[in-house]
Amino acid sequence: MRKLIAVFGLAFMGVLAAASLAFSAEEFVGPLPGWLNAKTDCGAVADGTADDTAALQKGLDAIRKAENGKRVLYLPAGTYRLTGTLNFPRTAHSEPQGTGIHGEDPEQTVLKWDGPADGTMLNYNAWYSALGRLTFDGAGKAATAIDFHGRFSTANEFADLIVKDVQFGIQAGHMDTEGMAETAVLRCRWYRCAKAAISLQNFNSLDWYLWHNWFEDCGLGATNEFGAGNFHVYESTFLRSKEADVSTRHCGYFSLYRNVSLDSKAFYLGKRHPNWKETETHPCQVALQENRILRYSAPTPVLIRNNGPILLLDNLFSGTVDPVAPTVLHNPPAD
Repeated sequence: MRKLIAVFGLAFMGVLAAASLAFSAEEFVGPLPGWLNAKTDCGAVADGTADDTAALQKGLDAIRKAENGKRVLYLPAGTYRLTGTLNFPRTAHSEPQGTGIHGEDPEQTVLKWDGPADGTMLNYNAWYSALGRLTFDGAGKAATAIDFHGRFSTANEFADLIVKDVQFGIQAGHMDTEGMAETAVLRCRWYRCAKAAISLQNFNSLDWYLWHNWFEDCGLGATNEFGAGNFHVYESTFLRSKEADVSTRHCGYFSLYRNVSLDSKAFYLGKRHPNWKETETHPCQVALQENRILRYSAPTPVLIRNNGPILLLDNLFSGTVDPVAPTVLHNPPAD
């Protein structure tokens, strides 16, 4: 038995090691001559003391309009102190479209919040655009790192970001505005996002694909329970999620494939909306395949209270605190 436990432990450590390698597997090409430089072109200091809010806003304003020529803002390594919200709005159909905001290195290029409590670090409404290689440090004060909302947006990429010490990492769409759809979230790391790392919040925030993400000590990893929308989570790692790694409240199609969960309370919670008779009578399709869920603290790590259906294929559950409780429980509405 000891040999078996040792072999299993080594195998699991191998899974975590392989997962961590995925976060640094992408090459970065840049900066290029046609990019705008936050320091040399916009006057940012990035010493952690000077207020760089105005300089970064100048850069965002410059790349937003197509006629300005330069469409990428490059942030060299350093700590950029923010005392107010950065805004990247969409005021015309073509702006900001095809833009990029990239840091030199995600671990050394830091946006540090020093603004009011419960503030937002970045209001973002780009489309067909990319944002990556930055750390958003909310310092335990900011409510949201990236508030992705406004006019309908599609075909965006968030890659190689580090987001920490906020309430929400990304809020995607608002129920009173429009959705943010068809988005890829790649190789990002999320630390201590107290409410949720990735929160979809509009019925048209659809088809989000989360690949190779790392979630650590968050309330929820990915969810739509603060609004609506659908997403898929592939080959990601969850450590010590306070409520669950993934949750849903509004229906749609979701898939969770080849993820690893360790020491989280639960893996997936399919919740029921209070007005489910009006909004949740249609199916909520969820596929869970080849996930590894270990040392969960809830009696039942997969709990579905909507209509389903749920598809379970080749998942591994180990380390239960209650050997009598069901591992998976489907408890749909009875009336």
